[in-house]
Amino acid sequence: MPVLEVNALQKSFGEVEVLKNIDFTLEKGEVIAIIGSSGSGKTTLLRCLNFLEKPNGGTISVNGNVIFDGNDPSTHSEAEIRRKRLHFGLVFQSFNLFPQYTALQNVKLARELLAQEQPDWKQNRKAILAEIDAEARHLLDQMGLSAKADNYPHQLSGGQQQRVAIARALALSPDILCFDEPTSALDPELTGEVLRVIKGLADKDTTMIIVTHEMQFAREVADKVLFMDAGVIVEAGPPEEVFGNPKHERTKHFLERYSG
Repeated sequence: MPVLEVNALQKSFGEVEVLKNIDFTLEKGEVIAIIGSSGSGKTTLLRCLNFLEKPNGGTISVNGNVIFDGNDPSTHSEAEIRRKRLHFGLVFQSFNLFPQYTALQNVKLARELLAQEQPDWKQNRKAILAEIDAEARHLLDQMGLSAKADNYPHQLSGGQQQRVAIARALALSPDILCFDEPTSALDPELTGEVLRVIKGLADKDTTMIIVTHEMQFAREVADKVLFMDAGVIVEAGPPEEVFGNPKHERTKHFLERYSG
């Protein structure tokens, strides 16, 4: 059973159709790279999966359970949005760290807020917070940032901030980790350190969707590549097929421009 099934997903802003009947599946441990020009709908797709945007139609299923159905209003409840988002960890282009919190506090925050809703929060508050703290420190250690736990975002490089953002996304143990152009806000010399972290996650069979313009990275890391253009998936397949033998003219033209 796929971890994620997306069927006929649609999203419009006014009269502009941004996503047009998007269909794809994602298996556990699989990495999908989504490529395409700016404005092709890639970021909107991730935002719909994370319910930062509400789709206009179609279905989204996680582990066989429908979490959104355009024809079923009961799946559109605002009260359920936070619960649905827990399936997805999203790493943004521009880090989106809270400037008033340290790296460690940024990683812990969501877990601590959720913990306060547990029935045993009052009785076991100290033990729960200690566990969350230990897990957050472990994640920062995995990101090579143990020594930066008490630093604020302005005291970190762009690459370090993005690694904190990855640790924060992992803190809630999402089913699927999503990256929206994770290196686009970084200087070239910092891009490599973030890509190495993501590759390390792929090597550990982390289930991921990565929107990227890093073509060589997509070739090396992705199990499947989706090429989007004008709100549709034009071509999908293993990277060696999409990059090595694209079937559609739109894919060929894009790769000629961006592959270098």
